[in-house]
Amino acid sequence: MSYVVRPWALRDLKDVMRLIREGATFHKALDQVKTTPEVLREDGFGMDPKFGCLVAEVPPDQRSKDGHTVVGYQFHYFSYCTWKGRIVFGEDLYVMPEFRGKGIGTSLLSQVAKLALAHGCSQFRFVLANWNQPAMALYEKLGAIDVTARDNWVVWHIEGRAMRELAERVTQ
Repeated sequence: MSYVVRPWALRDLKDVMRLIREGATFHKALDQVKTTPEVLREDGFGMDPKFGCLVAEVPPDQRSKDGHTVVGYQFHYFSYCTWKGRIVFGEDLYVMPEFRGKGIGTSLLSQVAKLALAHGCSQFRFVLANWNQPAMALYEKLGAIDVTARDNWVVWHIEGRAMRELAERVTQ
C-alpha cells in the first residue's frame, strides 16, 4: 500500500470533518462533536492558525471501500511547559479501520515528531482513552510513556457553565 502524509489543505476540510465524526463514533462520543467545517476553516487557515493538521492520503486506485482517499489525520498544536519548554500536543490521531496496521498512524506521528524537533520542542504529548488498548500498544512501541501511571498526573478540564462562572470571578 502506498500513501503520502502531507499538511492538510482547504480541499481536505470535508474529509477531515468526516474523519473527526468517524473517530468520535469510534469513541462512542459523536454527540460531543461541536466543531463545524466553518470553525475548522477559520481556526486552521485563518490569519493566526490555532492548530496544524496532517492528512494521510492513498492513491485513487487504493481508495476506501466508500471511495475516500484521505484515510487518516493528526491534529497538533504548539504549547509550552514551564518545566520543559516548548512542546507539541497531538490533539487527535485517527486512521480509518480498514487502513490500520499499515504504518499510516506511525507515519502521521513521525511527521509531527519531526515538526516538533524543527520547532525546538522537548516533548510530544497526547491523551487517549484508557480503554483503547491498540493505541496504547502503538504508543508504547514508539517509546511513549504513560505519565498517569509513572508520575500520577491526571488530566482535568473546565468547560461550559463552570468555565463561564469561573471567568465571571475575575476581579479588577
